Amino acid sequence: MVPVEFSFLEKLNEVQSHLRQEINFKPAVFEELVQLDMDELDQTVHPALVLAVSKACGNQGQKSEALAGIIQFIFMANRVHKLMKDDDDLAEELRQFPVLVGDLLYGKFFLELCRVKLLQFLDPLAQVIGTMSQGGISRWLSLDKRLGRDDLLRIIELENASLTALAARLSAELAGVSLPIQKQMEAFGWEVGLAWGAWKERMDTSVVQSILRRAQSILQDSSSVSQLQLNPLFEVYQYLAKQLNTDYNPQVAGS
Repeated sequence: MVPVEFSFLEKLNEVQSHLRQEINFKPAVFEELVQLDMDELDQTVHPALVLAVSKACGNQGQKSEALAGIIQFIFMANRVHKLMKDDDDLAEELRQFPVLVGDLLYGKFFLELCRVKLLQFLDPLAQVIGTMSQGGISRWLSLDKRLGRDDLLRIIELENASLTALAARLSAELAGVSLPIQKQMEAFGWEVGLAWGAWKERMDTSVVQSILRRAQSILQDSSSVSQLQLNPLFEVYQYLAKQLNTDYNPQVAGS
């Protein structure tokens, strides 16, 4: 449960409940197949961003909730695939489960697209999966290197910001707002993902705060657009800014 009063909290809880139902496999539960540690921010940021943009743009339809789940499936699938290991002494089932479970989650995102008739979003979603994988490859190739700030930020852009930016843009597109507003939402989502990723990489606080200020500036620039209800977006911004003002601890992040 998110310990803040989002104005769209009921919808967010419904999305997260649906996700829990979808990842309960038979005869095994999700946690028995893969050990995916998901802190509160991991569970919250993507669905909350989709729902906040949707509400800000005046869209209260059920398709926005479905889109929130679809984005989260992609995020989880990418995280599960990163669990793959090739240790010589690793049991075969432990080697294969992350591959199979990750592929299943990718399948669920596609089935959900079909179910709610959002197949027009398949192409950009497929492209962002490729972009995130590019980031993973770049990270793997850099394991033995000391990355500079710009190189690390580039990887974070690929792995994190690409998905949050697309989540915000597709939510705005689903709401039927103009292309300039879609671009504004995309830019906000980009900075959200970049700040979150930089924080998780334990980058200097000044870097994280600089990115957050850019996100805030985008919202302030959007205040002149009369058709936007900015409060849900500020709720997400303030929620994230509060978390990113603390030191990253993967055991308690977002708690």
